[in-house]
Amino acid sequence: MTRKIFLSLTIATLIFSLNIKEAKAQDSQKFEVGGQFSLLRVSSLSGTTTSIQCVAVPCSLPPTFTRNRRTEPGFGGRLGYNISRRITLEAEGNLFPRDRGFEGGRKSQGLFGVKAGQHFEKVGLFAKARPGFMRFSSGDLRPRSDTICPAIFPPPVGCFEATARTFFAVDVGGVVEVYPSKRTIVRFDAGDTIVKLGERNVVAVVSPPPGVLAPTRLVVVRAPSETTHNLQGSVGVGFRF
Repeated sequence: MTRKIFLSLTIATLIFSLNIKEAKAQDSQKFEVGGQFSLLRVSSLSGTTTSIQCVAVPCSLPPTFTRNRRTEPGFGGRLGYNISRRITLEAEGNLFPRDRGFEGGRKSQGLFGVKAGQHFEKVGLFAKARPGFMRFSSGDLRPRSDTICPAIFPPPVGCFEATARTFFAVDVGGVVEVYPSKRTIVRFDAGDTIVKLGERNVVAVVSPPPGVLAPTRLVVVRAPSETTHNLQGSVGVGFRF
């Protein structure tokens, strides 16, 4: 009888020890690394006005700004550190390589923040909040130093060159993870990338007043600072170690 009790206690101790080791093995997977394909529904601003160019200022009606939205494909990488099973610190970078010219050019972003939620056996559900930046390769227009331009208003677009601008951004949304194995992750993200844009020069189309025979022109006007909301989704894979 004593031997049976001792044997039972020994087996129970071994099972308990194995469970502790398994839990520790899971908790020891502190780091996550992965990559993703992303789609960004980016917002840009353009202007129109109905006036001819002139020398006296002011001489044109205030421009009417139009909001344009285009879906930009991109790709990037992600690194995470698991503080606990529910909270992860993350850093993510994405590049959207298509050059839209007057609509911001190429875009890139860097995000640094927190993912928090619940792990289940095969899936995980999380919320995320990650501040960072958005960089536009043609985020502003500045006067060219190698061109002599006439003193007319609004100034023609040929008197300017594109320059890069970086703006504050924050990504908020949700994450769904699927775990095919203990170390692999399939991840789906959806959220709102909020970008705080400062004052900048944008392209406007000048149309002649009714009854005036003159071609339309591309000019540069000043756009006010604003905050834009941009839908972003991604799908990626990752590994825990």
